[in-house]
Amino acid sequence: MGRPILTPQEMRAAEADLFSKGTDSFDLMQRAGNAVAEFVHAKWPEGRIQVLCGPGGNGGDGFIAAAKLAKLWREVEVFCLVGKEALTGDAAKAAAEWDGEIKPLETALEAPHDIVLDALFGGGLARPLDGIAAKLAERGGRVVSIDVPSGIDGESAKPLGPCFRAEGTITFAALRPAHVLLPGAAYCGGVFVSDIGVPVQTHLLENSPLLWGRNLPQPGQGSHKHARGHLAVVSGNAASTGAARLAGRAGLRAGAGLVTLLSPPDAVAVNASHLTAIMLKEVANAEQIRETIESASTVILGPAAGINTGTRKNVECLLSTAAKAVLDADALTVFADDQNALYKQLRTDDLITPHVGEFKRIFGDLLDTEVNKVEATRKAAQMAGCVVLLKGPDTVIAKPDGMAIVNTHATRWLATAGSGDVLAGIAGGLMAQGVDTFTAAAMASWLHGEAGRRVGAGLISEDLEAQLPDILSALHGEHR
Repeated sequence: MGRPILTPQEMRAAEADLFSKGTDSFDLMQRAGNAVAEFVHAKWPEGRIQVLCGPGGNGGDGFIAAAKLAKLWREVEVFCLVGKEALTGDAAKAAAEWDGEIKPLETALEAPHDIVLDALFGGGLARPLDGIAAKLAERGGRVVSIDVPSGIDGESAKPLGPCFRAEGTITFAALRPAHVLLPGAAYCGGVFVSDIGVPVQTHLLENSPLLWGRNLPQPGQGSHKHARGHLAVVSGNAASTGAARLAGRAGLRAGAGLVTLLSPPDAVAVNASHLTAIMLKEVANAEQIRETIESASTVILGPAAGINTGTRKNVECLLSTAAKAVLDADALTVFADDQNALYKQLRTDDLITPHVGEFKRIFGDLLDTEVNKVEATRKAAQMAGCVVLLKGPDTVIAKPDGMAIVNTHATRWLATAGSGDVLAGIAGGLMAQGVDTFTAAAMASWLHGEAGRRVGAGLISEDLEAQLPDILSALHGEHR
């Protein structure tokens, strides 16, 4: 499965439950510290290590790691924010494991080193770094952090002020929101999760083919095109047809057996000149759309549809049919002044795919009032009563029941016109084949990101769907 994600509070609760059942807390700290040392030694096998310890559990992990690294014949110096006599509990026990000098933290600023092990505070810090800790964070250099780079809020994924920028981060049991959500994720470097024996239960996962690879739709021996689902895509007017075609071609590549482009009369000639395998149907109004989509299992509406009353009528018509809806772009914006009307009509199996601007138009200030992007998307899914896919380099997909997935398998080159239309098309093509909406959204996000990674620099949206055959073939081979 994809890696689980826990908030710092959930991680503390999981540890407390483990301790209540008899596990010794210092034993757990020793497991964590030893895991840190092994991680550092394996990834950075050479160089002098400067260990910066805080007064709590994160610092305790640092002391244990320092002792282990010294036994691996590494050159280690330990610096602490407080004197050894001020340490209490497990942190004091951990400090006793280190038989070298514990130097004042302020002396670390000028001390020679090659690698810094940041064991100051981790992701549970609720205030900005200050004093010498802030200066050390701003110093730069090669940093490895324990849990979350100090200065980053582990739950909101936001810098609280000065913060360490790590080349690598090791955490325990599960990821934290700061490892997958921006801007925090940009400070973490490569993130490694060590299993130290803490059981994890969560409704938040990192996206991965391990979650859904075995459920990718594929035709059986006797399948025919009608058995593979019918996807319909509503086109914009004559000057705005490209977005719908991008979505339609992506849906066909994703495996839909039939794709029909529903075109307004003035755009029929333009669309016909660009289509081959995709069928074309002229529709002049919402009622004609209703008649045409009777055989379609899924309909995409919104890409370059136009922000006008006609688009709103088309959306309302679609949501009154049996077809599942994928609503994007203009299909969402037309409800900016009447969000509740949209919420009332959406169904559990519908999918909306806003970018941040569209999300704000239909869900107001959720991104500002909720603790992070995951919670904002969960709240939005609950309000809308459908699956919400909030696009971005840290795409979040949420169901009304609170289940959520974060997709970080992407590339900055996807920030280009039409990229979201391709994503909607992939999701629609999978839904048309009978994949449940939430799973289809997760699949589509990963496939879209993988396609972008394969194209790389110079990517334009027309490149993406051509990557899907190789990607899908590889996935089917892996999960056959």
